[in-house]
Amino acid sequence: MTRRPDPIPSPQARRQAHQRALLEALAQRDALGVERLLGQWVHRHGHPSLAPVLVELQAMDPEGMAWWQGGVDRALDPGVEPVVEPVSQQLPPPPAPQANPDLARLRSWLPDRVERRRAA
Repeated sequence: MTRRPDPIPSPQARRQAHQRALLEALAQRDALGVERLLGQWVHRHGHPSLAPVLVELQAMDPEGMAWWQGGVDRALDPGVEPVVEPVSQQLPPPPAPQANPDLARLRSWLPDRVERRRAA
C-alpha cells in the first residue's frame, strides 16, 4: 500500500518556521544566512511585512538584532571605521554606434518599401 503524502503546512506554520530559521541564523551570527532569509521573507510576504518581522525578532533576540544592525560589532571593536560608499556615481555615456559598411552593403540587397508594395 502506498503511503499518503505529508500534509502541506499551513501559512502560519511556514511563517513560524521561517522566523525560527531567522532566529537561528541570528544566534549563529550568520550574516549571509540572515540576508538570504530576509530576502526570502520579502519575496514571500512583501516589503511592508519586513518591518513587523524585524520588530518581532527584536523582541525575541535583542542581542542578535543589535549584532545584525551593527551595534554590537562597533561596541566591541571601536577602531573599525564604517565603510562609506559614494552617494551616486555618474556613468559615462555609452559610445555612439559605429557605421558598419558591410551592414550597409547587405541592406542594399534588401527590397525597399516601394519594391515591397509593388510585389504585394
